[in-house]
Amino acid sequence: MRLLVVDPSPDVREELVALFEENGHSVTVAESAADATRTLAQAEFDVMFTELRLGRSTGMHLLVEARKRWPRLSVVVFTEEATVESAVRAIQSGAFDYLQKPFKPRQVLRVLELVGLQLALVESRAPKRDPADYARTLAADGGYDVLLISPSPPPRETERVSHLPLDPENPSRIRDAVVDFVSPKDRAAVVISAIEELLARHREEEIALLLGEIRACLEGKGPLAVGYDAEKISATGAIAVRASIVAADAHATLGSLSNPIRRLVLRRLAEGPCTFTQAFEAAQLDDTSKIAFHLRKLVESGLVTHSIDQPYRLTSRGKGVIEILGEIDRLDSEQGSGNRIFTVQKAPTTKE
Repeated sequence: MRLLVVDPSPDVREELVALFEENGHSVTVAESAADATRTLAQAEFDVMFTELRLGRSTGMHLLVEARKRWPRLSVVVFTEEATVESAVRAIQSGAFDYLQKPFKPRQVLRVLELVGLQLALVESRAPKRDPADYARTLAADGGYDVLLISPSPPPRETERVSHLPLDPENPSRIRDAVVDFVSPKDRAAVVISAIEELLARHREEEIALLLGEIRACLEGKGPLAVGYDAEKISATGAIAVRASIVAADAHATLGSLSNPIRRLVLRRLAEGPCTFTQAFEAAQLDDTSKIAFHLRKLVESGLVTHSIDQPYRLTSRGKGVIEILGEIDRLDSEQGSGNRIFTVQKAPTTKE
């Protein structure tokens, strides 16, 4: 993880730097609250360890300011004059934990391990892809017009793939370019590479908002794919990117589950691949344009896949949704409305 150590004592800073670097972490130091604030504004960090006594501006003030400006930053505070009141106040102000000096190395590492476990709960396990190859796949297999936003152009030109040089200093230019590209098209997709370059220059909240705006612009037209270098992005930065993408996917999945027509189609697909006509019959509709609309929504949500020479079939995410539907069916409704389905137990026959 990327760590920031804030303490006026050179000895404490050196001790923590040695401890953290020995355990494979990247460490930056600051000797005052002002120095720490400048450092936080210039780079991404996962955890800040700070002394509460920092002279004119206290570590408590730094804690409050850091939690306000960088809410995904975990903060661990420490001091030689620890009291129950100061510990409680630090935790209430957003500190992850509180340590008393002189601390033992294993105590510090244990706190860092707990932070790591918390981050691992939402750690991205995204597969590795080449952005240009993925853009070509979306164009060829998905039939999308694709805007590839990356630091360098793809090695070769591809039909239906346009390139925009990534300008990390100007997120608004990216948003405007996406709007101009997507608006006149019926099917469009956007692939953004090297998102860590944007996160290195702007707050995570700003980049999450940008991705949300791009996703909204693509609504009903196609997907947004975001790539980053795992070795150059902070854990909290990866979480922010993942959250902004997953939120949209979760919304689309819930929309499919809440729609009775799409549930019928999903249940039919659980039995195996089907044609447009078979999906039409399963949905019990009388208008082909309606089933075309719902099938398109299922494909855009990533639950169903389809190509010219292939029938409609469930994706891995679609199969997961079928499992969710099965769990819903198995819910004990007696704990809810009381409505339920049961099979009739026949009364035993009696012999005369």
